[in-house]
Amino acid sequence: MRKAVLTIAICLLGSVIIPLQADDMSDRLQALDKVIDESRRTHDEEKLATALLTRTLTFYNNAMSDSVYAHVPKDLETLRSLGQWDKYYEVWSYLINTYIYYSRSQTTALREVQSMFNDAMKRDNKYGMGIAYYTMGNVYLNMNNLEQSADSYLKGLQILSELSPIPMITQEVYSYYGDVLNEQKKFKELEQFVVQWKQFLDNFTQQYKLSDEEKKILWFYYHIACAQAAMGNGDDSSAETILEEAHRCLTSEENYEGVTWLFNKAQLLLQQGHYAEALQLNDHRMRLISPDEDKAIYLSVAFQRADILSRIGRYEESSGLYREMYVVKDSISNADTKNQLNEMNTLFKVDELEMEKERAQFRNTMIIVGLIILALVIFSIFRYIAAKRLKVAHEKLQTTHEELLTAYDQLEETTTAKERIESDLRIARDIQQSMIPQKFPPFPERTDIDLFASMTPAKAVGGDLYDFILLDDKLYFCLGDVSGKGVPASLFMAVARNLFRVVSQQGLPAAEIADKLNNALSEDNDSGMFVTMFIGIADLQTGRLDFCNAGHNPPVIKMPDGTTHFLEMQPNAPLGLWAGLPYEGEHVDDISGCPFFVYSDGLNEAENDKQEQYGDDLLLEMLEKHEFVSSQQTVEMMKADVVRHANGAEQSDDLTMLCVKIKGNLPKL
Repeated sequence: MRKAVLTIAICLLGSVIIPLQADDMSDRLQALDKVIDESRRTHDEEKLATALLTRTLTFYNNAMSDSVYAHVPKDLETLRSLGQWDKYYEVWSYLINTYIYYSRSQTTALREVQSMFNDAMKRDNKYGMGIAYYTMGNVYLNMNNLEQSADSYLKGLQILSELSPIPMITQEVYSYYGDVLNEQKKFKELEQFVVQWKQFLDNFTQQYKLSDEEKKILWFYYHIACAQAAMGNGDDSSAETILEEAHRCLTSEENYEGVTWLFNKAQLLLQQGHYAEALQLNDHRMRLISPDEDKAIYLSVAFQRADILSRIGRYEESSGLYREMYVVKDSISNADTKNQLNEMNTLFKVDELEMEKERAQFRNTMIIVGLIILALVIFSIFRYIAAKRLKVAHEKLQTTHEELLTAYDQLEETTTAKERIESDLRIARDIQQSMIPQKFPPFPERTDIDLFASMTPAKAVGGDLYDFILLDDKLYFCLGDVSGKGVPASLFMAVARNLFRVVSQQGLPAAEIADKLNNALSEDNDSGMFVTMFIGIADLQTGRLDFCNAGHNPPVIKMPDGTTHFLEMQPNAPLGLWAGLPYEGEHVDDISGCPFFVYSDGLNEAENDKQEQYGDDLLLEMLEKHEFVSSQQTVEMMKADVVRHANGAEQSDDLTMLCVKIKGNLPKL
């Protein structure tokens, strides 16, 4: 999130300069409060409006969200009564930005910005409409809706650019719109846009008397946008020159502008292939990330670092960083969901109070009615005690009969609903099982392949998958594990399995198959799910195995002398995290005659009743001490041993295994 530092600086060129000359924040706010009180006493409306706006900006830039929520609603009433519409809409916009960046309450922010736009429309206030579009762009940007964000920023610029004098806020809209074009990788449009941006800055700096520092900040963001356009269009030489120009506008490499420059300079060095220098600048940038910094900023810097590490061959660190980014991304999603639930609770709070009031009135009425009935019953007991006993006995019998009927009906409904759900899950399980190969041996006309696979979901449906197809003399096979379990994982599994079947039939290398699957699964993957997968291509003539491992457990190979070991390989990242990740393929010269065993972590991480895992050592030991008879015998033997190890403990994860042996020459490993 970029703070409104420049806006504050410009705002202070008015009559409220004294408050920000104080070094301590409390002194600064006390001075502002005095200016506000004095302005109220002297009825200086312009000074009061400026002071209220300055106080809001001070709260906002120092993350004092509680103060924003406490003061802004009253300040908006004051500004509305004064008719100070420009400052009225600016203060309102910073309230909305507080919802966006500090509370992450996107629903509330969208509702507020719509109210703000409607208010400006009703008053035919062009400035209010323009700033509403700008704020709406901020909301969509934080929701990662770049298309809507760019459209909102552009509409805001079109309205604000027609006003005279040029509104101060316009310089921020230019900067944010340039950022979005860069994020969208619309570098040609960005290159054209910076021409218009320069014309604006020339007029803007002539219209307002700005300090040299304020001018440097304005031109800094312009130069950064120019450099991004040049980098995107492949003009590294121009980008390098422009970044040097941007560097001359800096006052420090540790303020917001400084770290922005570090990121873009590192990106240019990465693009030029100067990986060591890029990593050095990224190291510096990572050290400047504070613990409470926006997680979206951390993700962008961390993604750049992972890219650099993979380019210089530090794949394990790169893969670990990708996994860490996935956790951070997931935590953001969870926080957003929690905030949206809190917002909904707030929206319904008033209605809940009204309902509680109605319920209280109903209870009071029922109490009165009950007392009346009780009095009549007591009177009847004293007068007709004998008859009442008989009546009560009859009523109890009647009531018991009705309750039994009601209970029976409820039990029948519950049983029916349960059976319906179980039926749906059985159908879903059958559908899922039908999607993976069930016929073994899979290629009866071939005598040079011994292949068997098995999938046992932890729930009715699971997230593991396996598949294989034969193209001429090449066997394409995969085994994957989707993050999570149950119905969501099963849906993601179905998509991943179908993609593998379609892509592998194109006869591509294993790494290219991984690339295509990753790009397809990453597109519109708002749930943040991913799949680890081992992809193998075995040549039945030569015994060569080409493979790509996308974050999956290492397979086990059993040598002719009976020893077993895990296959050494590059980890790569799981599929579905981010589009465009590079995947590296590898190969083994010949696996002929060697059983090759692939599995999901439901095997080595299976726990018993003491929460002890099956483990890698026992996995190797079992495969080594049992003589290979067939792939089916190997898989069924391992499944039985997992059941033995579990000792009655409930299966906690899907268990999938695949064993293949190519019959032919002895291995040349």
